[in-house]
Amino acid sequence: MALAFVLVAAACSSSADDAAPVSTTSSAAPAPTATEPATTTSAAVTVLGATESRDVRVATINLLHGLELPDSCAPGTDQCAAPARLAMLWDRIETEVGCPDVVALQEISARQWTLVPATLTDLCGGRYEMLGEDHGGPDQEIILTDLEVLDERFVPLSGPVWSAHWAQLDSDIGVIDVFATHYASSAFNPDCDGSELCSDFCEVGVEMGTCHAAETLAFLDQNADPTGVTLVIGDLNKTIDDPRLQTLTDEGFVDVFTLADLPECDPATGEWCTSGIGSDSDLDGLDDPDQRFESRIDFILVRSTCGPAVDGADDADGDGTPTGLWANTPSPEPVDGVVWPSDHAGVVADLTCP
Repeated sequence: MALAFVLVAAACSSSADDAAPVSTTSSAAPAPTATEPATTTSAAVTVLGATESRDVRVATINLLHGLELPDSCAPGTDQCAAPARLAMLWDRIETEVGCPDVVALQEISARQWTLVPATLTDLCGGRYEMLGEDHGGPDQEIILTDLEVLDERFVPLSGPVWSAHWAQLDSDIGVIDVFATHYASSAFNPDCDGSELCSDFCEVGVEMGTCHAAETLAFLDQNADPTGVTLVIGDLNKTIDDPRLQTLTDEGFVDVFTLADLPECDPATGEWCTSGIGSDSDLDGLDDPDQRFESRIDFILVRSTCGPAVDGADDADGDGTPTGLWANTPSPEPVDGVVWPSDHAGVVADLTCP
């Protein structure tokens, strides 16, 4: 299969349990290689109380590449009004999640790759450094942060169209390793067959997305600080009970929804869901305020020896950023015809190590 065909095919997905693909970041790095894994233990977790002061706020969202393809954005729509959607997203980051310390973006297209750096000074007073490397694909990852960057790297995953970006950051709660990624969608998610399509971390017969989770663990075991906080965040394209995510949770990663005691997604109402917007309209449903989300496939997963805590939905620490969802409601007035910044809702977590 030619690479160009794979890229376009993977970018065309619009089902509720997936999205599209390819990558971004700073210095290219090889796929993970086998080494002795670092020892990391998952400690008991609690909900953050009002007496705790040191925290780190982390947000993630799949921005929607907006490629002008048959089941995405119509030709001539500028990737579903990409400039207006990005401006809408910047406003949501400021007003809904209060300019968190880390923001991870997925599905950054080549068009959006020009827009993000060009408008970054408009976001939160220009406080963010942008981590990423444009590889020219339709689906790349970017990390925005105001924390001190200790290291960062582009991480290719099996595919060849899937990837991640890793950043090691210094913070008030210690070293944080952020692995921002977009796992395989149904558009390109074959079973690994022992060929070069999948890395050595992929068992034969395992679907590629589950292999991505295994590659994630291998990379983090080699590169993350075992005494710090490690986060796997982004559009993982399966629900929390799927074997793909169990690969991570079996190794000590915990969903921040679990830590915050939040409800599970209700497809009937769209409450607490993150994915599912889409229609045959020229703007792929982003112009319809009555759209609703149908599944929860976007996550912040945390692992640490410190016994990490999260501020729950009641925002007990009063900083204005409770753990939960954001960008999950339509704007009251359309901008260039769109009322949604993306076909995904975002996830935010207020984390600390008591």
